[in-house]
Amino acid sequence: MKKSTWKSLALALPLLAACGGAPQQDAPVDSAPVETQQAPLTAPTATVSFHTGWTHAQHGAIVRGGQLVVDYNLYRMTDCHLSTYNGVQVWDTLAYVRFLPSGQLFSGSVKQATGGTTFEKKPFEVTVPSDATSVELWFLTAGRTCTQRYDSNYGQNYAFPVEAQAPSAVVWAGDWGGSLARDCEHRDGLADPIVIDSYVMERACKFVDADVYVPGVTDAATARPEYIHAQVEFSVDGAATQYKPLAFQGRVGNNYRYRWNLASEPLAYTPWSAYAFGFRYSTDGVSWYRIANGEGPSGGAARTLQRSF
Repeated sequence: MKKSTWKSLALALPLLAACGGAPQQDAPVDSAPVETQQAPLTAPTATVSFHTGWTHAQHGAIVRGGQLVVDYNLYRMTDCHLSTYNGVQVWDTLAYVRFLPSGQLFSGSVKQATGGTTFEKKPFEVTVPSDATSVELWFLTAGRTCTQRYDSNYGQNYAFPVEAQAPSAVVWAGDWGGSLARDCEHRDGLADPIVIDSYVMERACKFVDADVYVPGVTDAATARPEYIHAQVEFSVDGAATQYKPLAFQGRVGNNYRYRWNLASEPLAYTPWSAYAFGFRYSTDGVSWYRIANGEGPSGGAARTLQRSF
């Protein structure tokens, strides 16, 4: 490719989706984009996350008039990551979002440079049209010295339903439990602090559970765990608060149970003394119901995970 041709590639990237090429998972359905400016992020908010390993997850109901946030891991497609020119990144990954039945189509970058040849993901946000009943997503990576690649669910696009209105709010959460035993069985009740010693680190399961009740969701005949934002919020030795999604475990009575798998945290490989933590739940991604040593909007004082090894 000539220099003069490359200079316009950044502007032309949205058009590449209609040009075919060598797709990662076949070309997406109807990939011609329309660039549209979107309103600032407002409630209700849903997030669709695309992870490495070709997995994805929805957090919160996608609702007419609300916001849809696309969170895309750039390491799903890495063919273009070494495409640079004079030490500058010359590749991009674009998200395409199409709403049905009217076909409103939006596109934008999910990458931002952090300097030179370093980069990180960037959320892409759109407002859900008032007549939408479903939404399709696909992605394109292209650059100066690489072959463009599609991430499009083998040409079928990633499809999600759109709801006419948001689910009911969370009205209760609680019933702590979990396991620090070798049998990996859930047990009701949870010590505070939770002591992580050498035996637990080497021989036991490490997870914490809690339940949540949302009328019309957790007690419905059809399971829709993606309608609930479920997160652990924690601080390591007083540092800034972090948030990670909880894993859905199933229905317990009229509640849903979500789990924090402690093994996923770097307990054995980073220095730490104590984690202060709680769980939080939401159906709109804005208003949260918290539990720690109490319930309600604040959740009371944080619970503690204490190191003893």
